[in-house]
Amino acid sequence: MFFEIIFLFFGILLIISAVINILKYMRIKRNGILVSATVVDIHRKSRAGKHKSRTQYHPVFEYRINGQPVQARGPGSLEVKYPIGTVLEIRYDPQRPEQILAGESVARGNIAPIVIGIIFVFCSVLSIIGVKMPKLGDFAGYFVFVGLLLLFIIILFIIGKSLKDNKNKFSQRGLSRHTANNVLVVAKNENNTITFQFVNGNRIDYVVPESIYNDLKEGDWGNLTFQGSLFIRFEITYRKH
Repeated sequence: MFFEIIFLFFGILLIISAVINILKYMRIKRNGILVSATVVDIHRKSRAGKHKSRTQYHPVFEYRINGQPVQARGPGSLEVKYPIGTVLEIRYDPQRPEQILAGESVARGNIAPIVIGIIFVFCSVLSIIGVKMPKLGDFAGYFVFVGLLLLFIIILFIIGKSLKDNKNKFSQRGLSRHTANNVLVVAKNENNTITFQFVNGNRIDYVVPESIYNDLKEGDWGNLTFQGSLFIRFEITYRKH
């Protein structure tokens, strides 16, 4: 009985932990703020195996919140998924900006713990209540066993359907660079932020390096190169004297 309770507790703990993670990522998917991030580093994490080590590569994303740079580590993979310099859209939790969702499914890495936890709980409950493999002719035991087995299958089906319905759909594609001509420097704001105006009248704010911020003046015209919400460069073509 002692070991059954331990396995039961461990199974419940696995399920609760995985569900909490899924709910966290679902919250980021629903309420997270979309921002362009740049891969600035690759974090390598190795695990020693029986015959060879296994290395996972975690991209380190950098993005800006209110003009301040923030870095967060993305999900790991067995190969470098996003090389350094890659720019893509991610979502971050406005309450905890270091928690991000970078294109992966909300259930990533949590399906296996849930399945293992359910198996532990299922087997532990069977052992605790004394249910054994039914003998031929033992209809009561047979129906109890089949009922619990069906319950286990239904739980797995519900979890699978829920995870499928909540699969992350936002794009993880890299953003291409664009250059807009005849862009006007409208205003210089705080935190090295400059407001640019396109020829169609639309305006956009970009955080620029301090040297560029000090060099540009309101009324400057030029060609603006950008990548999503990331400023690349500004080439001055006309300046009032």
